[in-house]
Amino acid sequence: MHRVQRTEVFAAAAVAAERFERLPETAPHSHDFIEVAVVTRGTAVHRAASGVRRLRRGSAILLRPGDWHGYEDCRGLSVANLYVAPEVFRRELAWVHEQPRLGRLVSATGSPGDQPWQLPAGVLAMVDDALDLDLPDAGPHFAVGLGLLLCVLGAIAATAGPDRDAAPAPRAHPAVLAAVGLLEQDVAEQWTLSTLAAAVHVSPAHLARQFTAQLGTPPVAYLGRLRAERAAALLIGTDLPVATIGRTVGWTDPNYASRRFRQYFGHSPATYRQLFSSP
Repeated sequence: MHRVQRTEVFAAAAVAAERFERLPETAPHSHDFIEVAVVTRGTAVHRAASGVRRLRRGSAILLRPGDWHGYEDCRGLSVANLYVAPEVFRRELAWVHEQPRLGRLVSATGSPGDQPWQLPAGVLAMVDDALDLDLPDAGPHFAVGLGLLLCVLGAIAATAGPDRDAAPAPRAHPAVLAAVGLLEQDVAEQWTLSTLAAAVHVSPAHLARQFTAQLGTPPVAYLGRLRAERAAALLIGTDLPVATIGRTVGWTDPNYASRRFRQYFGHSPATYRQLFSSP
């Protein structure tokens, strides 16, 4: 499986966008950045860790670093892709984590089973218009990219309906953002709450409290989700033995790796590979 590197899509800015017209079938691949894909025309079958689903005009999907996906049975498919470096959500858009629905979308605590989402016609028109702009340099591109990203994420979040019982999350804590960055950069590291807290210069109790308040899950559980997602991508995109994949993502015991993977995806690693590998 090809892993798309950030150097392939980003220039000077950490947000980029491009349009693909009449996209052919695309083999499963993963990314080391966040991608938001919006179907502007046509239909296709989308294959990903969350399952196999049909896309149509207005369908939107969000993929976090390490997620894999591919397109099949493409019929006049046109897709607008937004690429976002993960650090954008720890810098310019750190406040997104303070909004319950938006924060869940861009973190590993989100529910990929909710995808695809359907965007309203007005947002689709905005996507098309923004990609038609002929901007002179990276500065305007970055501003337009951020604006477009927020419009699309806002529309996605709105499809879930109002969060009547959800209070705004606490203001994004720098230690939490730093901890998320460390976990995402190196899932194979044998992180414990103590070592992670030491790396971001706070006490374990303080980090656990702030992290859970911010993201709705403790740091170790967040790491478990990241490991499961990276393992899923390796199961689909490589022929590596399951035990090797487990070690690669930080699960050194094969039995433990299998139990943890099943907890997140409902299948053993071997069954998951059999179900979701391309024919």
